[in-house]
Amino acid sequence: MSESKKWPELVGQTFEQASQVILAFDNNLHPYNAKNGMQNRMYDPKRVVCVTDNNGVVTEPPHYTNPH
Repeated sequence: MSESKKWPELVGQTFEQASQVILAFDNNLHPYNAKNGMQNRMYDPKRVVCVTDNNGVVTEPPHYTNPH
């Protein structure tokens, strides 16, 4: 059974601020800065994608789904 978590309150925050909140929730997660939605295809089950603009500001709610 998978578990999901979203952080809509992080929209408008910087990637650094968002990372701190995500790591406070679970320090085993890996916040990932996807500038303008671009991300590599490397599989990482603990990745939390943070879509940011050119200024490093989060533009979409970061989300995480636990695959277990």
